[in-house]
Amino acid sequence: MTILNSMLLWAGAILSVISVYKMYLSKRMGGFAAREPGISPNTYRFLLALAVLAAVFVRVYKFGLVPGGFNQDGAMAAVDAKALGEYGTDRFGMRLPVHLTAWGYGQMSVLLSYLMVPFIKIFGLSPYTARLPLLLVSLTGLACLYGFAGDVFGKCAALIVLWFAAINPWHVLQSRWALDCNLYSHFFMMGVFLLNRAFMGKKNRLHLLASMVAFGLCMYCYGISIYTMPLFLLVSCIYLLAAKRLSVGEALLSMTVYLLVAWPFIAVMAINFFRWDTIETPLFTLPYFPDSVRSNDILFFSSHIFSQLVQNVDSLLRVTVFQGKDLPWNDVQYFGTMYLFSMPFAAVGFCGLFGEFRKKAGTALLVIFLGTGIWCGLTTNNVNVNRLNIIYYPIMILAGVGIYEVIRWISLPNLKYGIAAAYGVMFFLFVREYFTSYAREMEIQFRKSFGEAVSSLKESDADKIYITMGAGRSTEILTLFWSDMDAEYFQGKTIPEGRLPYQERYIYHEISQMTVDPAENADYIIVAEELPLFDENLYEFEQFGSYYTVTKK
Repeated sequence: MTILNSMLLWAGAILSVISVYKMYLSKRMGGFAAREPGISPNTYRFLLALAVLAAVFVRVYKFGLVPGGFNQDGAMAAVDAKALGEYGTDRFGMRLPVHLTAWGYGQMSVLLSYLMVPFIKIFGLSPYTARLPLLLVSLTGLACLYGFAGDVFGKCAALIVLWFAAINPWHVLQSRWALDCNLYSHFFMMGVFLLNRAFMGKKNRLHLLASMVAFGLCMYCYGISIYTMPLFLLVSCIYLLAAKRLSVGEALLSMTVYLLVAWPFIAVMAINFFRWDTIETPLFTLPYFPDSVRSNDILFFSSHIFSQLVQNVDSLLRVTVFQGKDLPWNDVQYFGTMYLFSMPFAAVGFCGLFGEFRKKAGTALLVIFLGTGIWCGLTTNNVNVNRLNIIYYPIMILAGVGIYEVIRWISLPNLKYGIAAAYGVMFFLFVREYFTSYAREMEIQFRKSFGEAVSSLKESDADKIYITMGAGRSTEILTLFWSDMDAEYFQGKTIPEGRLPYQERYIYHEISQMTVDPAENADYIIVAEELPLFDENLYEFEQFGSYYTVTKK
């Protein structure tokens, strides 16, 4: 794989340099006419349908089963969604919060949980219902990506952009599991698409206002939106006003719509910055989190701003340009976020922005979109793929347009088939890896066997259930998810007949450090090293991967 990646990277770099050079000659000398790739309407429709089919298939095949298990943040969002659907509160009893308490010291955005509510309400709590909203939003993001690329760069470029995104490792991975912050990139893309549509041909005020709604919803996707979303809107507004595409009245109306949607989140940020008390309104709760440490993630709150900025630049380049290995659930070894040989094409696409497309509003919006992602990387400490997710849509557009430009500017026989074959091979290898060895790795990362052990004790009649802390800090939230815990039982408001309160029934403990009492009516979830504590004559054991359930005979 390393040799193949190196070969493709060198080939992509050479093609990109040649393309940029010919683009440069065309602007300086005017003697080179780029060759438009010919494609019939029927062929176009076939390739478009095939791209959609590939995109949907790779995202829904074994959906809910791969990745196995469940991530603790996604489990938390789902448990809160179940509580919201049943009682109108989060799992702690806070009524319709604008921001979720989550871990306490680190909070969670609410939009994903609210999107989960109808699915969990109708079909019950499961990995399928918890992951479905992000899958649907991801596919909507792809549709907006294709629409935007077609509006700005034409239908042929848009087709290549869609294909690139359909088989893109980052987009595939994030669409198959549930993480609140990953919504941000998709709603951002929706907003950019709608905003650009507002200025195509005759001005469309409906699209303009709809874009403001999408941008307002972005604020409920990820906390970093507080210092990234307003920047994008401010710079875009200045550009559109200067280009005389937007009037002052329309700008004020747009700001009003955006603030109508976003103000509760902005108010929560203000409450926590100034340390005001929680505010309960008739419609929702604006919470104060006294234990929050999230401000430590922002450059401006660093005690060593310059050294932190240097680290941030290094992280930004590692995550984007060099596609360095990230957290296991964010990329697959050897494939990166965009395939490792794609960045030269993205560079060509960026150069192409200053050519024949430079007069379109969409080009400027794309540059501002990209710039906002770069700003995010510079101001957010030690970014990883999750924290920098808004940068990937503009990179995908630039890479797809770059491939389109290479095909147009280099008159090599069958070049487009060679590029398609290279990506086809990498996509095949990526899919094979994702659904085999990577899937097995993620079952460990997302503690599939722990979930199976908890699920097996859902109907337990034991008075107490002791649960090892072998799953770390996520032990309790994963237990709440896999046991389909009732929120009011968790809070101690309701106690089923014959059952102890939650705090007495579920005991999270280092089992190896406790004395097992055979007279106690209790079940256990333990790890292998804790097995010697139990008498085989008194207990039955069932293995679930690296975990065991222990029940009385």
